[in-house]
Amino acid sequence: MMQHLYIRNNYINLVMSLEMFTTSDIATAICRSYDKNEKLRLQALLLVKNGLSPAKVAKDYSVHRSTVHRWMKRAEEEGLSSLKCKPGRGVKSLLTTEQISELRKAFSEPIPTDDGYSRGWQTKDAVQFVREEFKISYSKSRMRQIIKNLGLSKITCRPRSKRRNEALTSEFIAEVQKKITKP
Repeated sequence: MMQHLYIRNNYINLVMSLEMFTTSDIATAICRSYDKNEKLRLQALLLVKNGLSPAKVAKDYSVHRSTVHRWMKRAEEEGLSSLKCKPGRGVKSLLTTEQISELRKAFSEPIPTDDGYSRGWQTKDAVQFVREEFKISYSKSRMRQIIKNLGLSKITCRPRSKRRNEALTSEFIAEVQKKITKP
């Protein structure tokens, strides 16, 4: 790790340099990263590498200046990949792995509606299912995180047309149901 000492107003400032990385290395790491926190850390390093002071970068990113220095030190000692979020951070799920697999299985089944059709799951349905089946209460935002962690994504249906003729639609549905129920 490369360190430089600067004396200014009787204070000794220890400034770490990022000489082992090129701006291209850092920019490539930013482009390859999918984690927003890692990107933020890499962007901060890039700004320091391009001449901005760590204190200015810290102020711009609303973090303490020692945080920027810690990022620099980690990058110098362990490489750019050390700026990834470490596993095990954040809120732990109250659901067991069996419960999560049961939830995933439930998502594969559509929810029947009153008119004989079925629809996909909504966040509120998942919250209700977990509350009723597992006696665990989650907020909608936390449930969306769990659903995202399961590898599922939100799909929005197209809204009904304002010009839709309800009488003709119900007549068509009745006709189709007659054909389906006839042997």
